[in-house]
Amino acid sequence: MTFQEKQILKKTDNVSIRIDSDLSSKLHEKCLEQKISLNTLINHLLDKQVNWHELTAELGWISMFRSTFRELTDAVSKDEIKKIAQSTGSSDFKNSLNYVYGYIDLDSILDLFKKICLSMNIQYRAMEVNGKNKIIIQHDLGKNWPYFIVKQMNSILNEIGYRIINDEYNKQGFSFEIIKVGES
Repeated sequence: MTFQEKQILKKTDNVSIRIDSDLSSKLHEKCLEQKISLNTLINHLLDKQVNWHELTAELGWISMFRSTFRELTDAVSKDEIKKIAQSTGSSDFKNSLNYVYGYIDLDSILDLFKKICLSMNIQYRAMEVNGKNKIIIQHDLGKNWPYFIVKQMNSILNEIGYRIINDEYNKQGFSFEIIKVGES
């Protein structure tokens, strides 16, 4: 069954709520900008709040300006970034996976990584190339952030029998492929 078919079959409830008229006007403006219905917008916003913002707050995630983040990651050496990523991949990322999904497998890792990228307004693309998962990222988070992500991802992937290969970096993006340990 396709995603669209699942969405059509999804059970819904009719709910009446009262909202501030200024907020209502802003919501209607957003609907016009995004060319979506009010129902779609509200469902998206509620889903994001309940299934992302509340979870990340409970996990202790913080928000900061991109420029601050970029300066912090670029002030640390590439080797130190990789060292931090190794320890946080084994702890923070793993704890986040357990908390959000209740388990750790390749699909949960890729889904959480995608959600992280999307929440940070980072361009994320996943595709299958020659039977391998390939992830392509476009970002403006500094020269060391890609090394952090690849090392952190590889740390948690290794624990479930996968690894990263063919990692490539340039000024605004990076990519990598994921394979089972023992494959090439």
